[in-house]
Amino acid sequence: MLLTDGALMRVFALNLIAVALLAACAAAPAAPGENLLEDPGFEKGPWPQSAAWHGEITSVAENPLSGEKAGKLVAGPEGDASIYSGYIPCTVGLRYRFTIQAKGAGTISLRSIQLTTDPENRYIIERPDNHMELTDEWQQIAIDISPEEPIVQKLAVVVQLDGEAATAFLDDALLTVLGMPGGELRMTPGYAMVAPGQSVSFDLAASCDEGPITEGLINATISIGEAIERREITMGGETTSWSWTAPEDVQPGQVAISVVNAEVGIGQSAWVDVVDAETYAQFEAAAQAAQIDTPAHVLFLGDSLTDGRRGHNYTDIVGFWLQKVHGDVTYRNAGAGGDYITRVWQRMQGQETYKTWMYDNLFEPTPTRVFIWLGHNDSKLKPKPEYTSPEDYPFDPVVPLDTFEETFVTVIEHIREHAPDAKFTIISASSSVHEITRATVVKRIEERGNGGSYFGKPDVLEAFNERMQAVAEATSSDYLDVYAPTRDHPDKLSIFTADGVHINDAGNRFVAKLILGYLGE
Repeated sequence: MLLTDGALMRVFALNLIAVALLAACAAAPAAPGENLLEDPGFEKGPWPQSAAWHGEITSVAENPLSGEKAGKLVAGPEGDASIYSGYIPCTVGLRYRFTIQAKGAGTISLRSIQLTTDPENRYIIERPDNHMELTDEWQQIAIDISPEEPIVQKLAVVVQLDGEAATAFLDDALLTVLGMPGGELRMTPGYAMVAPGQSVSFDLAASCDEGPITEGLINATISIGEAIERREITMGGETTSWSWTAPEDVQPGQVAISVVNAEVGIGQSAWVDVVDAETYAQFEAAAQAAQIDTPAHVLFLGDSLTDGRRGHNYTDIVGFWLQKVHGDVTYRNAGAGGDYITRVWQRMQGQETYKTWMYDNLFEPTPTRVFIWLGHNDSKLKPKPEYTSPEDYPFDPVVPLDTFEETFVTVIEHIREHAPDAKFTIISASSSVHEITRATVVKRIEERGNGGSYFGKPDVLEAFNERMQAVAEATSSDYLDVYAPTRDHPDKLSIFTADGVHINDAGNRFVAKLILGYLGE
């Protein structure tokens, strides 16, 4: 399948728009008391400054309050200096507090910046009257921030120093959500699929260290494309049921719903996949035909195609439909972006590796079905500086074929020790949009002299898929081919992201339908 330059540009543009919209909708939940700052004590270096701001910030071993370093902010010739915390994802409706310890000479003050998704009104700046005269003793200065506009996506705090020859030492900054200790807000389901005009019912439950929260308000934000709607939900006991109905005239797409209880200090989110009536009927029929013994617990292992779009990817779609039709079905997505089969094995042995924590309590509850979808990273070809074109790359994958096959068998045998009755399904690597992945290598060579890793070369993927078929036969596992269906898709660009490797929302629905169809065979 050859793609024109115009088609390639179309997929790039569509995916950039999708990324922007989803970033605007997806809020990052934070627990009360958790420090959201990456470097609160300036141990890693100075905080950022805008190019137009004055003064100098350094990270010094002089006068730290705790740790080994502190920040040193010195006013410039203009008599002022400014730094900021960097932008932190936030949840609208929660209350945040920023505090920082300071000493020195001059006047210090704080202001907040809320970053929005509105290109005409990018910043909401609040300047409370919180000026504090610095002394030789450490003092704390604080600012509270309460994002209320639905379009707010991130927040930052600016530390301002004023005074001729003013100098401030800064340490122990804290940006946290205000709320109750142990605050938790549960929202189920986390994913649902509906057709226009259909409703989905959510169960909401809030609690803290002292027990369930049975009274109060929960604020919901519904994001449909660029349209944002707010709802206020009155809690009615330990569990509150609340329904949302997709408008009859809504266009198919992802709807992000976030709920917040400001008193508890926690937020949660869910995704509603609005599809046309025909697509909904197809999924419903596939789920009804699926054969699965209940109670069931499905474990998904994989790389970024499993880890990506977490909360609304193919694992969530399959889990939703199995639960909806068959009842007592739970699932866990233990996919880790960037994984190879060798990393999977290291993590299972408890060795320190990338995202080791992803496999904590992996076999609790005991899986009854295990799906493993790997091969995309294992099969990427390693670069060398002397390669001047994609044709220079030899068959030199990150994980050698023999190692891949042997380790895959070992992984399945290990899982069987913990889940002896589980049924295993090995999912083939999906096809990639080779025109895009090859063009990426060419562009990297032109721009920086090194093409980097080469993903998605068809003959390499096919070699790895052959080995996965051999693993399936050796371990009495099923083998599900998604390579041919993704390779032969009539509108292949429509199911992949701009990099030609990862699958988008449509791609996740496509793979989910393949899995449900397989379960019905």
